Amino acid sequence: MKMKQAVQANVAGKTHEEVETYADSAGGSVAILKWQLLKTILAKDQILSFGDNTLDWILSNREALEMFMTSGDVSGDRYLEALEIFGELIKLDPKIKSEPLRLRLAVATALTHSTPVTSMANSQYKIDWRSMYQAYMKLSQEGKLFPAFSEGTAWHLRYVVGSWQTIEEHAWARENTPAGYDNPSEIGHATHQMVSYKVKNDDGLSVHGSLYYYHQPVTLKVIYEVGGVCGAVSKFSAGMCHAYGVPAMPVGQPGHCAYIWYKNGAWVLGNDISGWGESTAHGGIQYTWMRPAYYYRLMEEAQKNLKAYRLSEKLRIASSLANPEDRFEILEDAITKCPQNFASWVDLNSAVTEPKLSGDTLLSALLPVVKAGRKIPNEVVDLALDKVPTSIDCFGSSLRRMTDSGSAAATCNKEAAEFVLDLGRLSKVNEIRFRWWGWSKAAEYDIYAMSEDGKYVPVKSQSDEDVKGGFNHWSYVGGWDMKTTKIKVNLRKGRLDPWNSRTYFGIRVFNVFGYHYEITEDVSKGMSVTANPGSTDPASLVDGNTSTKWNGNSQNSWFVINLKRICVLDDIEFLWLMVRNLKA
Repeated sequence: MKMKQAVQANVAGKTHEEVETYADSAGGSVAILKWQLLKTILAKDQILSFGDNTLDWILSNREALEMFMTSGDVSGDRYLEALEIFGELIKLDPKIKSEPLRLRLAVATALTHSTPVTSMANSQYKIDWRSMYQAYMKLSQEGKLFPAFSEGTAWHLRYVVGSWQTIEEHAWARENTPAGYDNPSEIGHATHQMVSYKVKNDDGLSVHGSLYYYHQPVTLKVIYEVGGVCGAVSKFSAGMCHAYGVPAMPVGQPGHCAYIWYKNGAWVLGNDISGWGESTAHGGIQYTWMRPAYYYRLMEEAQKNLKAYRLSEKLRIASSLANPEDRFEILEDAITKCPQNFASWVDLNSAVTEPKLSGDTLLSALLPVVKAGRKIPNEVVDLALDKVPTSIDCFGSSLRRMTDSGSAAATCNKEAAEFVLDLGRLSKVNEIRFRWWGWSKAAEYDIYAMSEDGKYVPVKSQSDEDVKGGFNHWSYVGGWDMKTTKIKVNLRKGRLDPWNSRTYFGIRVFNVFGYHYEITEDVSKGMSVTANPGSTDPASLVDGNTSTKWNGNSQNSWFVINLKRICVLDDIEFLWLMVRNLKA
């Protein structure tokens, strides 16, 4: 393929700086992405005609092609189907070529509807992508959509135009939104005001039977009138968000259906019981990289700097045409440009095992990364994040939820409880924060800190807290000066939750803000040493024994210590042997 040869000529045998310059140029960008797109289509034995002027424009316009290829993965690699929809939309609305919002919406529609989108109300009906595109453009011009629509990237808009509801359902949603919920900060919560949670409908028919909705199409209006369980609540919320152009989707959790929606520039979990860590893309919803829902958040970070993400993706694609020993540096460059590009990390994992990759290349590429990743001394962070507390008699496996950055709660059904958090090393604690679940808060609690001698000392109690909020409120407790290795919290006088799950203590968040004390180590101790011929006992240089010594026995002596890993050195110390010059 001439196209492949043209790209390869600018990649193979080139430095990673040269490849980056090529990938960032207009010609290089189009060539790399066009080759990747056509390669994917041809791999499925599909035929693409170049006789269409619209198709020619898509494949030669840098912005259109970059947007098409960097707005998330396409299920089943159905890129030909997406291209055909994209082309048809341009013929329907030629302004797509000149107006950014129209272009973003067209790309989102094409990528998402490359696999037909099924109506939730009627599984035999496929949502019409032409009507969906036209309706959203009209609503945007009429000012009926929230800013998330006009400000979102094509990737964001995929989770609007992929709605399982019809245009008519969206109109009903806007007309029936409760007062106070018709704004960008609250629309995702409207479902809890509008949908009654019912295992049985008003006639006693189970939600698990076919008669629950009386054989009616399960529209937003019908769910509002009849009610439902977790699936109805979450899918209703997504539909309400879509009515206002807000990205949203249902997500799966073990034995449950939750939802995520785009609130004020961030993805937020709703109707949640298991947190982000156990949430996955729902069937019928397209996803990028992998199915766990936290990959939506990773892609969100990548989309915040589109220029960097696009360049990173082009470098990743170009690396497949580089010489094997050069792939690592190109991919490392891709990751440096956009650390959130998960696909580049996957490719780097294979590139690092390339037999022709030299150690010097690996060292020169990774050393800046190691330096950049060094922690700032005394930088205040959440010392509890992702550390799993322990408890003998309560909380069980839910303990991890209080420190995993998710919204699910650690729960205990006893009236008194205790948990311990191991900080891992000596630390300074500046502040502790609890976020309680509902009103299941400890009326009394004590906090103990383990000192350097391994003994617990009482440091704080509920009398030291500053409470903010009501339901799901926060407790703020100041820190202490003692160097601490572990924190123990003793909880008493819990309050039963309002949802009848017999929970006395519920903790959504447990933060420990502070910093670890710096630990330096001798990275040379016990490592292998080579030295100039004629020298004696080079191993004594790193044995930690001041009574042994190395003699170079030459005016031009040298030694090499193999540290066996990449290290950032803070200090190098020599203990010289002072010998009197007898001739002086």
